Amino acid sequence: MFFPEKMLRVKIAIEPPFSDIVLETIGNKGIVHIDKKEQRLESESESNRVNALLSLVQKYMLLLGIAQKKKTIRSISDLESLLDQTENSLSGMGMKIDALEVRLREAKLESERFEKALAAKIALAPVVDVQKVSKELNCIKMRVAVMTMEATELLRIAMKQKGVLLVDQPLFEQTNVIAVFFEEEDSTEVSRALNTFKAVEIDTAYLSEEALDAYQETQRQLQLDKTVLGTEYGVALQEFENRLYAMTELEKAKSALIKVDDKLILEGWIPQKERKEFLRGIDHATVTFLECEGEAPVLLETPLAFRPFEKLISNFAYPRYGEINPVIPFALSFLLLFGIMFGDVGHGLILAVIGWSVKRVYTAYADLGQIYYFSGLSSVVFGLLYGSVFGVHDLLPHLLFTPIENIEATIAFSVGIGVMIITFSFFLHIVTAIKRKEPRLLFVSEGSILWLLVYWFTIGIAVKALVQQLNVTYEVMAVSLLLLVIFIQMLRKKMEKTQAIIDLIREFMDTITNTISFLRVGAFALAHGALFMAVFSIAQIISESQGESFFYWFSIIIGNSVIIVLEGVVVTIQTLRLEYYEFFKRFFVGGGLPYRPYILGEKNAN
Repeated sequence: MFFPEKMLRVKIAIEPPFSDIVLETIGNKGIVHIDKKEQRLESESESNRVNALLSLVQKYMLLLGIAQKKKTIRSISDLESLLDQTENSLSGMGMKIDALEVRLREAKLESERFEKALAAKIALAPVVDVQKVSKELNCIKMRVAVMTMEATELLRIAMKQKGVLLVDQPLFEQTNVIAVFFEEEDSTEVSRALNTFKAVEIDTAYLSEEALDAYQETQRQLQLDKTVLGTEYGVALQEFENRLYAMTELEKAKSALIKVDDKLILEGWIPQKERKEFLRGIDHATVTFLECEGEAPVLLETPLAFRPFEKLISNFAYPRYGEINPVIPFALSFLLLFGIMFGDVGHGLILAVIGWSVKRVYTAYADLGQIYYFSGLSSVVFGLLYGSVFGVHDLLPHLLFTPIENIEATIAFSVGIGVMIITFSFFLHIVTAIKRKEPRLLFVSEGSILWLLVYWFTIGIAVKALVQQLNVTYEVMAVSLLLLVIFIQMLRKKMEKTQAIIDLIREFMDTITNTISFLRVGAFALAHGALFMAVFSIAQIISESQGESFFYWFSIIIGNSVIIVLEGVVVTIQTLRLEYYEFFKRFFVGGGLPYRPYILGEKNAN
């Protein structure tokens, strides 16, 4: 839970005649993360064939509106025969589905034409009923088109001498719809003019209500035919998709095989706890396990409640193998900081209810809902400590203090929280260094024991000199000695005096500024209280001017809603900033590879 699962390097030597069977068995177990650093695309043509068929199946499913239905495929032996069978089946389906696609494409074009005609008809309605006129005209011809306003004026000038009547109305910005009325003998001239001025003509047949009714009947029949084909082929296409996904994963696994002597070698990693389970049923292959040296895929075993916070971690970086699992420390410190900045019982309860509702109703945003549910509960806890309920501080006892009434205490408290969190990050770094067995990280890196001592001596100097106003000579000497030791280590590592001095100063200043950054925690706690005061003041002014209590409570409700949304977003951003740049700085490197096992029949993100 606190560290990624321990992994074993696995080397599988497969007898070539049984490679598909062995890879099927491994895929059904879903345990091996395949090492694909050296891919050998020996069956590239077969892989392309599988991918082409999968694309075709997905195209047909999308066209017929058939949803994906995942189903684990346990066996795909005799791959060549399966591919032939799939191709033959798709060939039979394809004739009907392709014909339907052509009809749908034509229907879409027809729909666009009717839409243009309707827009033109509505635009011209104030001056002429083009639908009625198109039916009743005999000797006079009419043409309807769309063109720019500038071209409309040029067309009007060009047609003026011909006795042609032109009616126009604005359609879009700088665009007109026009109706041109002319005699048969002027048809050629009108056509030439419309082409010259790049008019987009609308066929008058699409102005007819009868034509629209006929089109809509065609659409109904088309949708009926689509539904019939979906019902007829839906199950088969879902089966093909799952089978082809399985084939795709098998081909990916085959591409990672390396031929060594008379064996095919597959290398990868498995969780150590799955060792015995993996060996069961592996025939026609020799399996060798090795201890992981260096990096390996990372499998995080985070408690279910905190798992949504993994996404916030991965947005920054994925942990390396051997690094401490940052999710739980991140989640706890995130909730602590959020609660301090957003502490109010009423707002916290509303946020928790919203988070819980999102989690239950909108499954696509379940993780976000879970995060805000916990954040709301944290706000409730600190609201109880502050004695704040929707900004009112007289309903509950003040177990801690009220930020807006105790500015100095709030600032001191936020700095203290910052010192605690930064110190915690030092300890996490030290634990990681011990776990990874890298002594250099213990004494040389930015989160090392030496820097921890420098940090605490600096804090002690600040408190002793500024608060207690005592002599700090010995503490300054101790810090100077520690910095000298760190400088010597940096110099040995970099062999460049100027660069070592710059790095020493930068890291020391970072340590100080990281602590000062936590002043924003107190600042936002104060801002939260200040916004309440502003809302109450505005509500009072409005109530006095209107003379009704309704406007007072209406203003309070609107003001609180704005605070929840505005502060909720801002506090989230500020909390993430403190986590990413102040907390992660010393113990979290990232750059790890997520554990993605090869699973037959499922779509992986390998």
